[in-house]
Amino acid sequence: MKVHSHPGFFIDIEGLDGSGMSTQVNLVRERLLKKGYKAYKTSEPTDNVVGGLIRGTLSGVYKLPPEALQLLFVADRSHHVDREIAPILSDGNILVADRFLWSTIAFGSVDLSRQWLLQLHRYCFLPDLSIFLRVSPGICVKRLKPDRFNFELFEKEDKLRKAWKTYEWLAKKFPQLVKIVEGEQGKEKVTREILRQIRLHPKFKQIERRKK
Repeated sequence: MKVHSHPGFFIDIEGLDGSGMSTQVNLVRERLLKKGYKAYKTSEPTDNVVGGLIRGTLSGVYKLPPEALQLLFVADRSHHVDREIAPILSDGNILVADRFLWSTIAFGSVDLSRQWLLQLHRYCFLPDLSIFLRVSPGICVKRLKPDRFNFELFEKEDKLRKAWKTYEWLAKKFPQLVKIVEGEQGKEKVTREILRQIRLHPKFKQIERRKK
């Protein structure tokens, strides 16, 4: 695995379900647009056919063994990169993603080997910067309860704890690419810290210079 070689800047926001990822993706993109940057957003699983199979499995419509589910994630991601992510980045734009490969590894590790999951992604390129939002599993579960009648596959506190341990392991393994941001503070504070991490990144500074 290596960071993509496109001129654009790719930031991925990750965390447990209920940690506020989607909110932060929207807020970060809005702030970047206001500053005059060409910023786009995306999310996984996608809305294509494979993404639909993944969503069906997570919600209990289909039953698949863990290995098969993770292979679907990889297939969905490959299509996502080719059809959306790479074209946006090749034009020198900024892309903010709601989940990418780290989610597959973190949540997949509930049932499978971390090393096997990393190996699945050996040909997948990496974002320039990944933000992991640290919110305790207990708080995440409480946030989810009012909104969802049936929990998805991974939305149980013990599984969320195991997934977060893998997120922490990934942050230590890839310290130059991953930054952990405290997600239990007010959403505006979280946004400011994410933007601070973006501004510190050398690749973003290059885009900033080009913009001027």
